Amino acid sequence: MRKASFGRILWSLGLLAAAAFLVLDQLHLIPVELGFWTIFWTVVFVATLITSLINRSLGGTIFSIAFLLIIYAKPLHIESIVPWTVLLAAFLVWGGLRLIFKKSWKPTVIINGEKISTNWSDLKAPHKFKAEHVFSDTTSSDNGDNIVISEKMSSTSRYVHSQHLETVTINVSMGDVNVYLDSAKPAGDEVIANVNMSMGDLTFYIPTSWRVDNQLNQGFNDITIDGDQPAEGPTLVLQGRANMGDIAVKRV
Repeated sequence: MRKASFGRILWSLGLLAAAAFLVLDQLHLIPVELGFWTIFWTVVFVATLITSLINRSLGGTIFSIAFLLIIYAKPLHIESIVPWTVLLAAFLVWGGLRLIFKKSWKPTVIINGEKISTNWSDLKAPHKFKAEHVFSDTTSSDNGDNIVISEKMSSTSRYVHSQHLETVTINVSMGDVNVYLDSAKPAGDEVIANVNMSMGDLTFYIPTSWRVDNQLNQGFNDITIDGDQPAEGPTLVLQGRANMGDIAVKRV
């Protein structure tokens, strides 16, 4: 029998708990009147909170708590500050803690002499560490010529093996995305990376022979490009916008 993932178990327990709370609420056995949508969103954000804590996702943790506060504003008597004050406070807390714990929030492992940031849950699964790469909780390979990656409040690693790569489109919000292009070959002289990111981390791993052309519309974020820029060679062109996050390009 295939072993269920922790995420599936968590969501299954959440749905069962939602069903139980809904029945108890309709029978008026719960002191506070909740309602269907309150129970539903509670399950969603509690599950997101637990997952974020396990994966040490700072943004996911803080904003899950913020949305729970908004849901329970009435019994907590904080109706006067929801939603915008709570969301603004969460945003400021996220920004402040990110500056303090930027390097320590996620663990770092050393593989072949290279320090790589990963998820805490990965440290419990040594079989996920293969070759020179680290697999996060969500991992996939892709041989397509036009890659699309979308993540929200989660983390993923995508290994691109296309031998005719044209574009990589990345949509990420409060997430962590690693894109491995070291096994890919461009269709022409350029590979276009279309980035649409807000409050996240994005890391590209490219061959040492590739150049980088940064054309991003940046807003309150850091972009670091490791290694020396070759005089000529295929070029990774970074386009789009990136707000409140970190982008790194590593040559491997």
